[in-house]
Parts: sequence; structure tokens; C-alpha cells
Amino acid sequence: MISTQLLWIIAGCVLAAYLLALSGIPTYLRREALTGDALSHAIFPGVVLAVWISGSNAGWPTYVSGMLVGSLALFLIQTIHQKTRIPKDGATGIVLIVFFSAGLLLLGRLQRSGVPLGGIQHVLLGKAATLLPADLGILGILAILGSLLFFVFQKWVWLEAFDAKFAQHSGLPTFAYSFVLNTWTALVLTATIQILGAVLSAAMLLTPAALGHFLSPNPKILIRTALLSAIAAAVFAGFISASIPAMSTGALMVIMLFFLSFPFFLLYPEKGILMKWIARKKEARRWSDENTLKFLFNSTGIRSAIQNNPSLRRLSNKKLVHQNNQGEWHLTQTGIKNAERIVRKHRLWETFLHQRLLVPEDHVHENAELMEHLLDDEAEERLAQELNHPSSDPHLSPIPPRK
Repeated sequence: MISTQLLWIIAGCVLAAYLLALSGIPTYLRREALTGDALSHAIFPGVVLAVWISGSNAGWPTYVSGMLVGSLALFLIQTIHQKTRIPKDGATGIVLIVFFSAGLLLLGRLQRSGVPLGGIQHVLLGKAATLLPADLGILGILAILGSLLFFVFQKWVWLEAFDAKFAQHSGLPTFAYSFVLNTWTALVLTATIQILGAVLSAAMLLTPAALGHFLSPNPKILIRTALLSAIAAAVFAGFISASIPAMSTGALMVIMLFFLSFPFFLLYPEKGILMKWIARKKEARRWSDENTLKFLFNSTGIRSAIQNNPSLRRLSNKKLVHQNNQGEWHLTQTGIKNAERIVRKHRLWETFLHQRLLVPEDHVHENAELMEHLLDDEAEERLAQELNHPSSDPHLSPIPPRK
């Protein structure tokens, strides 16, 4: 039986994850990951200050204070960057450290002053169990408002992400857009800080958008992936946080999001880290095999122990080379056809470099060694047509005909 308290916690986690993922999409697309991280740390002193003044970290005073302090942090980042020529990431790092340190000092002072902490100790790492009914209501209102704002102005999001200068020249009020976006992000981070904590909010703000963009640049797929991954992580984290005492909800959400995202980053076809590594290894083997075929085509044979030559072993398995009674390796008929195709590309490219780009004939070989592996059949035919189907290369070596 699922308790009411558990549903309460999960609802809070889901709303927080939805808000952060939705707000993180324009932040990520604008390449302002560090700004999001700075905001998540900069609002911490604002929350502590609100508790000091009001005696509680719930309600609108906390949100207004966090939003104002976050806006101040963004203003300082921009001012430091413009007035001192310090790179923006450097200015962001300075402001992040100063504001977060100020928050820790204020928290220490608050603890010594005897003011009721009101759950402020959970602001650093988050704890969903401390949510009040008013907090959940505010999160719901912000989720509705955030959805309306995002889907009404999403054309601005994609236009600026495509080309910020083009967006500005097209009439997009970039200053007002940046101000509203940054203020809204500060408000969202303040509203969710009790669940995620000041330290981990940036991860939930940016990782869902990064995963969505990694899988597809298509806006619809990006939005769906970001929101679904964040919500799934929130549900898992909510269950675990409610079941195991003294577990940080924010840390659990980030860990769950990592476990959901990592397989895609690792195994996604053509883009995954492991899949790209496998593709590179496969391509390297192809280049090695083609170089071996070309070498055999230009020689009378070679002696090599097959177990010490992976390329010969692969070519032998494909029936492209064979070994005679004297232990020499030679091309089979199929191997000759494959070798001629590679040699043809090599010599066509040498001819193009010499005739069209006026590269001296003694400098064309190195570039041709690379391009022979990159030219596909269509590019090879177009190159031959461009050169009027030459019969020999700059070194007067015959160019094999296309078969």
C-alpha cells in the first residue's frame, strides 16, 4: 500500500524535476551551463537570509529573496566580464564561490543566533520530506506557469539557439529575453532548492536537456526526452528516499538520472562513446586492410607469419589473399579487384592534386594516402569525370579502370 506521505514526496520530486528540466532547455541551448551552476549556488545566501528575517524557509519571502539574490549574481557576472575583460566562465566562477561562501557564513551565523532553522539544514543537499502543503502548491503553480511561458515563447528559444546574432537582427528583444529567462531560472531554483539542494540543482537543470540534445536536435524529441528522463529519475528517487531514512533526495535524483542517461551516452548508435570507439576501431582495421591490399598489388608478394599480422589474417578469412608453397602471400582474384579499386582512388586523387591544385608531384602521395580511404564510389566517379578519366597519375603509373 502506497502511503499518502510517499505520494506527497513523489509529487514534490516530479514537479521539481519537471520545472528544472523545462527551464534547463533554454539555458543549455544558450551554452550557459556554468551560469546555471552559479545560480544554483548563488541563491543559497538568499534563502538563508529569508529564513533569518522571516524565521521560516517556506513561502514567498524565500522565493523573492532567492530570485533577487540570483539576479544580483547574474548582474555581477555580466559586470565583471564587461568591465574587467575576465572571461565569462572566470567571472561566473568568482561569483559562484563568493555567493556560496557568503551563504555558508550566514548559515553559521544563523545557527549561533538561536533563530529556528525551519529546515534550512536541508537546503544544501535537499530533503523532500520537509515539503509543506504550501510548497507543493507553489511548485504546481510554477509548473503550469512555466509550461505556458515555454510553449508560448519556444520559437524564441529555438531561434536564439540556432543563431543569437540572427535572432537579434530579426527583432528578438535579446536583453529582455535574457533578463526574463535568468529571473525565471533563479525563481525555479529557489522553489526546488528544498528538494534538490543548492549543490545538486544544476545537475537536474542541465543533464535532462543535454541528454535530449544528445539523442536528437529535433525540438519535440529533445523536450520529451528531457522531461521524461527527469520525471523518471524523480519517481525512483522519491520511492528510495521515502523507504530509506537519512537519504538525500537531491543526490538520489541526480544518481537516478545518471543511471538513466549513461547507457544512452555509452551505447546510442553512432553517437555513444562506446559505439564511436568501436566504429573508430573498425575504421582503423579497414584502413589497415586496404593498405595491405595496395601493398600486395604493388609488390610480388610478402612473407609474414599470419598470426603476427592481423590484417593478413582478416584478409585471408575474407578470401582476399592466399599463401603459396614458398610461404609468400599473394592476392586472390577477388583481392586483386579490391586492390585495384583502392589504387584507382589513390592515383585519381594524386592526379587531382597535381592538375587542379598545382601540388608538385613529389608532394601528392601523403594526401592521397589519406583520401583513398575516404572517397566513396560516387565521389570516385565524379573525380574521374572532373579529370576527364585520366589513364595515368603524375608519376605515369597506370590508373586501373573502374570495374
